[in-house]
Amino acid sequence: MSAFPRHLLAMAVATAAAGFASQTVAETLDAVQITAQRSSGVDAVIDAEQLSLKQANDLEDIFSGNPEITVGGGLGVAQKIYLRGIEDTNLNITIDGAVQAGYLFHHQGRIGVEPELLKQVEVQAGAGLATDGAGALGGAIRFTTVDPTELLRDGEQGMAMVKGSYGSNGDLFKANGTVAGKAGDKLSILASLTSQSSDSFEDGTGAEVANTETDVDNGFVKLVATPASNQKLTLSHESRTDDGERNLRSHFIAADWNPERKQESHRKTTTLNWDIDPAGDALDIETTFYHTDAYLTQIDDEGRKDGAGVKSIGADLRNTLRQGDHRVVFGGDFRRDTGYYINPEEPVSDEKAYVTGLYVQDFYQVSERLELTAGARYDHYRLTDTEEQTFSASGVSPNVGASYKLTEALTLHGGYAEALRGQKIKEAYLLGYAQNSADLKEEEADNLELGLRYALNGLSLEGVAYISHIDNFVDRVERRTVDNAGDLETRGFNLAAGYEWDNTQASLTFSYSRPEMAGEPLSDGDMSAGTAVGDRWVADVQHALPQYNLNLGWTGTFVHRLTDVATGRSEKAGYGRHDVYLRWLPTASEDLSLTLTVNNLLDKAYQDHGSYGVSTSSGNRIGLLEAGRDIRLSVAARF
Repeated sequence: MSAFPRHLLAMAVATAAAGFASQTVAETLDAVQITAQRSSGVDAVIDAEQLSLKQANDLEDIFSGNPEITVGGGLGVAQKIYLRGIEDTNLNITIDGAVQAGYLFHHQGRIGVEPELLKQVEVQAGAGLATDGAGALGGAIRFTTVDPTELLRDGEQGMAMVKGSYGSNGDLFKANGTVAGKAGDKLSILASLTSQSSDSFEDGTGAEVANTETDVDNGFVKLVATPASNQKLTLSHESRTDDGERNLRSHFIAADWNPERKQESHRKTTTLNWDIDPAGDALDIETTFYHTDAYLTQIDDEGRKDGAGVKSIGADLRNTLRQGDHRVVFGGDFRRDTGYYINPEEPVSDEKAYVTGLYVQDFYQVSERLELTAGARYDHYRLTDTEEQTFSASGVSPNVGASYKLTEALTLHGGYAEALRGQKIKEAYLLGYAQNSADLKEEEADNLELGLRYALNGLSLEGVAYISHIDNFVDRVERRTVDNAGDLETRGFNLAAGYEWDNTQASLTFSYSRPEMAGEPLSDGDMSAGTAVGDRWVADVQHALPQYNLNLGWTGTFVHRLTDVATGRSEKAGYGRHDVYLRWLPTASEDLSLTLTVNNLLDKAYQDHGSYGVSTSSGNRIGLLEAGRDIRLSVAARF
């Protein structure tokens, strides 16, 4: 049961007691949907303004404007991120620098974040910079939360915000309360509590999708101290729970073979960041220490409980040296992952994996037109599994890149990068069930990209082509055996066009990717590797009417039918979806706002290409359809 009763949430909406950090933060952020800035290691940035307009509640909402990313699974706890068709298990995902490692259950998503807390999300596709961390085979996603002082206006010592939202599909109620303030000149504090609950949603046919209720509570505290003018010390803690009656395999439909279970999904993350930037160019130190514990438990009808989790403890210490036209980042990182199984009746030994890395990355501004990047990281891995087998691997992962301005408007860029991932802890739910092959090898990835970027007088055009490999990919090759399954190759390209004039912004983006394992397209059954998806277009138009204090917009997502599928797998039907929003500031300030968002405006019945499709034995659909039309209203006030 949620910490906020539903009648109180409804009252919060009715009384307009609402607010969100993004409406203050957004004034200082620029939205960039798809870029190709390989020299900076960032392909896309999603900012707080975008998340607020979408009234984002889960991963699908967060990434809905990026055609390179597919989020499948239907309900929040089942959602998985696919970047260029590669599953998030192969990405280095961080929250304020805390690595979200491990893999809990192949029928379940592993990443849960609260959009209300986010300042921005950075996406880097493919093996990239040495600073992206160890084992970033398919890229990196970095979530950054807002600081207390970023919510305060000039001269303010404190503020309070509360937000109430309602969604028509499933009668979703959501409440958020946030306070931030200064305690003297050197300490600021932020505290935020979010609660969300809903019934099962309806798909586009009007049918209820059983066991898709939500009951999410998220608490977050951040303290920022500035003991000296050149130091910043940040301590944050987040506790997130997502409980409910779910299907045993939550990304499949309810059926006799997929019974209902009481399910608890929890994550706790504590992070300490310490930045020191003394005068001069020789030192700019950034230090991160973190601890994360994420676990999933299920209770059957007879009260028997089992589950699995992953604990991670780690650190990253880096310094930035500026010398002439060079900006050099160097440092080291460490992480220990512990996979554990929760079953009082059948105890299973923990698995422990360690990775230690050293890295250096140089950004060299050769001339006004030319920037070069080069870097490398050395990583050493060690794993002791539940069978007391010990594995170790080490190696160097280099990268090079260049960005050259052919003209003031036209830039050519390209890069090549490698990444190494040693033997890691197994999927937590397989501990004590599946066994590692004795000759399990490390995984190695490489990524080659080439692109063009044009920007002049409000017009922007971009294109990038890439080819990526992950050699010796690790997966279950048999039901109870984990081994190197083969080589995974992805080829693709992205295109983007945008134009800004007066109070209007418009963009059209396109993504084509074809991930294959041993020459066969990835399929829904390649859980932990990825899945093939159809060509994807995203069109977006935003318009401001300042005389009425209104902002409105439309996003259209159009996915082609996927016909190039693995042997024995079904084609994936194409679809089109339309989302619209309108925001009104009644008092002409951010102190009070009303936002109306309609997702899936035409009530389309469809299945995301990142969701499991049909059974290979029966031919019946077993994956969840997406939610039908959902009218969301939020009312927000700031005090």
